[in-house]
Amino acid sequence: MKRIAPGLLLAATVLGALGVLPAAAAASPELPEGKWWKRPRVAAAIGLTAEQTREIEAIFSKARPTLIDRKADLEKRQGELEDAIEVNADRKSIAARVEEVEDSRAELQKARILMLLDMKQVLRAEQWERLVRMQQEARRQRMDRRERFGGREPFGRDGSPGPDRRSSPRP
Repeated sequence: MKRIAPGLLLAATVLGALGVLPAAAAASPELPEGKWWKRPRVAAAIGLTAEQTREIEAIFSKARPTLIDRKADLEKRQGELEDAIEVNADRKSIAARVEEVEDSRAELQKARILMLLDMKQVLRAEQWERLVRMQQEARRQRMDRRERFGGREPFGRDGSPGPDRRSSPRP
């Protein structure tokens, strides 16, 4: 399982080059957070049918236990690494913990990518392309906001004040 993270990145890049994944999805196979297929605005924008929604929900439901387990394992390994660093463990021990964290991270990423590939198979090519473009645009807008507000998110995802929003003006 060693070196799986670079292998996944290479695989995602190759899939992108082959047209299996769009280039943006190959570089970062992220789509809108949460159950994007149940958001009316997203579903309407990509022309998602009720049958497609059901199929994507089934894929997510099947993948969810694995994603939860992989995420929990990653968090556990990260905690073990932090503990080892905190108690000044030897370099060899810390290196082993780092390897475990990265292996765990790769397994989580692999599970995500495979779930996304299954979801992609449910969509028509133009639907997938629209979905990826929507995510790219949302990411660009977030980056623009962060840039305008000095690295702070001015508002949370739901429109409420973000966690680092100040109630009084800066001096």
